[in-house]
Amino acid sequence: MKDCIAFNQNRWNQVARKKGNPYTIPISHEALMQARDKPIEVGLTVGRTVPAWWFEKAKGNKILGLACGGGQQGPLFAVKGFDTTIMDFSEAQLASDRLVADREGLDIKTVLADMTEAFPFEDQRFDIVFCPVSNVYIEDLENMWKESYRVLKRGGLLMVGYMNPWIYMYDLDVVWDHPDQELRLQYSLPFNPRKLEAQGDITIDPEYGYEFSHTLEEQIRGQLAQGFAMIDFYESKDARNRLTKYGADYIANLCIKLSS
Repeated sequence: MKDCIAFNQNRWNQVARKKGNPYTIPISHEALMQARDKPIEVGLTVGRTVPAWWFEKAKGNKILGLACGGGQQGPLFAVKGFDTTIMDFSEAQLASDRLVADREGLDIKTVLADMTEAFPFEDQRFDIVFCPVSNVYIEDLENMWKESYRVLKRGGLLMVGYMNPWIYMYDLDVVWDHPDQELRLQYSLPFNPRKLEAQGDITIDPEYGYEFSHTLEEQIRGQLAQGFAMIDFYESKDARNRLTKYGADYIANLCIKLSS
């Protein structure tokens, strides 16, 4: 598993340095200024923004952006008055947050860490943990849920986005790169590229890295098992993904920590 983490970490560092996808391009000064005077608009998934009332339920302003480096969400939180910490395993992604913070005179704390290990924070430090789609890059979600629960205060909020697992039944290279080819069911769930690679069934593309599907039990029941209570939920679609003709490819939910 650690080999997969290191592989994905290297992949994100390379993509971030090249500004190779939309999640590696820091927010512009103009966009940030436009956002400053509007209700908060930030995405956990593609295709839909988080309802503003999710943030209004927070009892305080200390927010941990979990695995969301890249100079996009962090600056939005900071300019809206949140005490902002961004944790990511990609130093290049965190560098983008620092670039925007320096450019705009914002206070954004950046922490290089891996969410499959203990988070480097004391118990009950944050009011919000905000995690856009990223747990697709780790195989086991238990530590992520456990540590998110630990670092949240009582009444703290977990906002998380993740992939709808059904999309991994298809060859994503065909889905994205060969729109003229027929879509065919190919993989059983959960999709585990590490095991498929070991069996000789797939070859990992360095451009994309290891992506793991997770069952809804791992995603939803995994949160509930730690003691979270789910209080809202939505689906969204990436219009660029031709699978969304048949269903939503993203899920997001809001949970609350009820006890200390």
